[in-house]
Amino acid sequence: MEIKGKNVLITGASQGIGKSTAINLAKHGANVIINFNSNEKLAKEVLKECNQYSKENVIIKADITNENDVKEMFNKIAKKYNKLDILVNNAGIFDESDNPTNLKVFENIFSMTFLAQIRVIKYTLEMMKKGKIINVSSLYGRIGQGHPRAIAYSAMKAALGSYTKNLAKYLAPNIIVNAIAPGKTLTPMWGELKEKDKKELAATQLINRFILPNEIAEGIIFLIKNDA
Repeated sequence: MEIKGKNVLITGASQGIGKSTAINLAKHGANVIINFNSNEKLAKEVLKECNQYSKENVIIKADITNENDVKEMFNKIAKKYNKLDILVNNAGIFDESDNPTNLKVFENIFSMTFLAQIRVIKYTLEMMKKGKIINVSSLYGRIGQGHPRAIAYSAMKAALGSYTKNLAKYLAPNIIVNAIAPGKTLTPMWGELKEKDKKELAATQLINRFILPNEIAEGIIFLIKNDA
């Protein structure tokens, strides 16, 4: 796929992996739709940087757990663009209260990290006849790779992985669906880490450091470009 001129929606694009992906796609000449929920200041900063490379970029505030917000977001997208070519389903949450029996956390993470992705895909398919969908999953979602202190998060990422594989079968060959499952990536989701904690967490990875958001963005762009 030639990215230049393509219309791309990225959820949760005001920081972290979403931000890096938005900027990288703008560098390739894409028209980037930067979705955010709470931090308009950061979203505007991403837009400003994207506008250095391509011009038909916008920011849209929407809580993707809210049906009306998502519907309104897609109404705005439809008014500006006649179609969507690429969706990067990036938004998600982690909860420090995550544990095996905290049902409230399971409900919150289910709502934001799984069900919301499906909601966005539902409306995307009304505007996408041919294109790419990339879901941002996690290594924690792979069999045997979860964490007992991130048990709800791991379960929902596993569900997203299964959904992705079956959605790919459902939509092929016109819409190519993939997921990317990063290891520990240095995003704001980790909060303010002390240097000692950062080193300990990084040491659990084979590369002995955190992955950088830009490195994941490059993987997403590979999946977008590749038609196989």
